[in-house]
Amino acid sequence: MSLKLTEIERRVLGTLIEKWLTTPQAYPLSLNALTNGCNQKSARDPETSYSEQEVEQACLALKSRSLAVQFFGAGARVPKWEEAMSATLALSKPEIAVLAELMLRGPQSEGELRSRASRMADLPTLEALHGVLEKLRSRPQPLVQRLSEEGRVRGVRWAHTFYPDGEALPQAPESPTTFASGSFSAATTSPSPTLEQRLAALEARVAELERRTQGL
Repeated sequence: MSLKLTEIERRVLGTLIEKWLTTPQAYPLSLNALTNGCNQKSARDPETSYSEQEVEQACLALKSRSLAVQFFGAGARVPKWEEAMSATLALSKPEIAVLAELMLRGPQSEGELRSRASRMADLPTLEALHGVLEKLRSRPQPLVQRLSEEGRVRGVRWAHTFYPDGEALPQAPESPTTFASGSFSAATTSPSPTLEQRLAALEARVAELERRTQGL
């Protein structure tokens, strides 16, 4: 099964997962509710203005790959949609929440990802998030990709692996990355000497202030 998803398919699937985990009382979603969810102004990047027809076509494409299900409830006036990715890929709630967050906002740092995905599932610490990310990355068909170089501790960024070949991976100013031919390549930069000098001077000032304070 192909897990390369278009931009609108990712937005639709991410929205279905988000609404399932955050507002289960209003789930599954009608086409109108799903379209509004895809186009909402909060927790989305970029903002979109998809039509119901475009969203329906994306739903049908997801359904053909067992990633979404059309639901006909008893007495319902319109059919509704629900996500099926968690069942099809045997994903836990924390795992599917992390994927949804990456689909809705693109690549993120671990701090951003834990904070934002915690509204959908229990991710109490960064260690818990690390465990989820490693499970997703170690699958036979990896679902996430670490963008930052190995060994880096702060500001580590992650992305999902659903980008189709030829679609550019959104870039972060502090950690430029590119996506090509189905693989990621990260470019890292070193702090400029000017920045290093400024940091050294600041550290010296702090040390001097601490010394003076201790002498009072």
